[in-house]
Amino acid sequence: MRTYTSKDELITEIGQRYQKYISEFENIPENLRNKRIEEVDKTPSENLSYQLGWLSLLLGWEEKEKHGIDVHTPADGYKWNNLGGLYQSFYETYGTETLAEQTQQLNKKVIDLCLWIETLWM
Repeated sequence: MRTYTSKDELITEIGQRYQKYISEFENIPENLRNKRIEEVDKTPSENLSYQLGWLSLLLGWEEKEKHGIDVHTPADGYKWNNLGGLYQSFYETYGTETLAEQTQQLNKKVIDLCLWIETLWM
């Protein structure tokens, strides 16, 4: 796994990779948000929901730890060796929103992630 020499390097990498990732969704019409194609294991909406779910968990773990609350990973009621139910909960939580709404939320989560990273290193 690659290591980063500074928080700025990591944040830059996250930004570049996120822009590449999110650009894949720019031209997908809303009526195809739940379309499954052979080459991809998730629909566009599921894909965005998956990212939103994991970022929400990660940021939530940090928030709980900051307040002295025990963190159960990956999430309460889920185990690492059986994540299908967790993924389904991501799809149910975020999948009812439009692609534009999911994208807007994901943009905010990525900003929040980078702001959190800013607090980690001197």
